[in-house]
Amino acid sequence: MPRPALTEEEIRSFRRTILAAAAKIVGREGLARLSMRGLADSLGMTAAALYRYYPSKQDLIIDFCRDAITDLRNRFGEIHRTTEDPLSAIRSMMTAYARFGLEDRDRFRMLFLENDQGLTSPLMEDEETMLPYRQLVEQVAKAAAAGLIVTADSERSTQTIWASVHGIVTLASTFNDFDFGNVDQLVDETIELLIRGLRSQGAAQ
Repeated sequence: MPRPALTEEEIRSFRRTILAAAAKIVGREGLARLSMRGLADSLGMTAAALYRYYPSKQDLIIDFCRDAITDLRNRFGEIHRTTEDPLSAIRSMMTAYARFGLEDRDRFRMLFLENDQGLTSPLMEDEETMLPYRQLVEQVAKAAAAGLIVTADSERSTQTIWASVHGIVTLASTFNDFDFGNVDQLVDETIELLIRGLRSQGAAQ
């Protein structure tokens, strides 16, 4: 008797299982070592069965990144909608970004640290992919317009803020031989230093 067809929810649920297994392999061995056959073996299934869920490795990587970016977009979107003070929004967005990276380091590694081979180029064509960054730029511009910070280039200042927090998360996720102490506190202190620097630029001019 043939097995009943999987429901859409069952398919989505098992795809999440596949993506989590892929992230563990990447976190342990790097993206170059991720293969569909090896992934199938880790899940106790055949490669042919895995291809029913994902026709190619690129399809799998794109789905993984889209799922992760959707999570990040939801976090930023909530802050963007509900926080009136732009400096509070900047702090909250960067704290949310750090937590996003630190709570699932395999996901962070797969999304940002191992993805250097153009596999997600199709995803980058979607404007929604860059929405969290654009929302942060908007908050920095609002802070400048309100006289809360001084910057000649809101986008450049945004890149500085994002890169600084991203660097902390990257180091904390990959440099295991160094004790960074309380990483959440380090993130908070870094954000405050960056905001203080943007505030003090007016006095220096």
